Amino acid sequence: MQIKRMSEEVDGVTHLEIRDVKVKDKIFKVSVSKNHVVCSCKKFVMCGIVCRHAFCGLKQISVTKFPRSLVLNRWMKIADSGTSSNSLAVSNDYFKMEQISLKLTNIWFDFRKAVNKVGVQVDRLDYVHNTITQLNKDLDDCGDVVEFTKKDHMAAMVGEQPVGELTVLPPNVCKNKGNYFKRLISEREKAVTKSKKRIRKCKKCNATTHDSRTCSKKQNVGTKEQQKAVD
Repeated sequence: MQIKRMSEEVDGVTHLEIRDVKVKDKIFKVSVSKNHVVCSCKKFVMCGIVCRHAFCGLKQISVTKFPRSLVLNRWMKIADSGTSSNSLAVSNDYFKMEQISLKLTNIWFDFRKAVNKVGVQVDRLDYVHNTITQLNKDLDDCGDVVEFTKKDHMAAMVGEQPVGELTVLPPNVCKNKGNYFKRLISEREKAVTKSKKRIRKCKKCNATTHDSRTCSKKQNVGTKEQQKAVD
């Protein structure tokens, strides 16, 4: 990792530009604080795993304790009590979405902590149940909540779906070395073509290992004629 730029701390948040040596020509923007971190690669948003750029940013500001906001319920023992998909409100502000997600994580963590303290005592379980029931009634009096669908969740991560007619163009085709219009011939096709070629033979002895210019019989005939001429 190479730190290209590091800003001053403003309201507890430090902005960094980090170059990953494993990714060519790519600069990642990281906003880091003592209790949270956001990276432009969005690996934590998509799969809940803290990226190496986030770890680098936490190291730069000397964070020694892993932030609670980066430990999702899916990696904990309470993973089976995850939040509802309708509990998040639609927001175009990414940082606001992060704050809401952090608050929801803390609420579930505190709720499970309280349930664990109750144990199996019936009177305490009734007290918790009555409290939750009363809380639901109070929330119903506050009005309806905007539902957060799967489509809205994807739009919050990757952007809104384009509206109107879309023009799809064919992809750009790159030309490789060699003849662009000539196809690659397989080894089997080469063998079949080679087997169809006419076999060359010697005109003197009909052998296939040489031609008439290098035929040994022709040379022997020439040598005999020279000997007869000398005699």
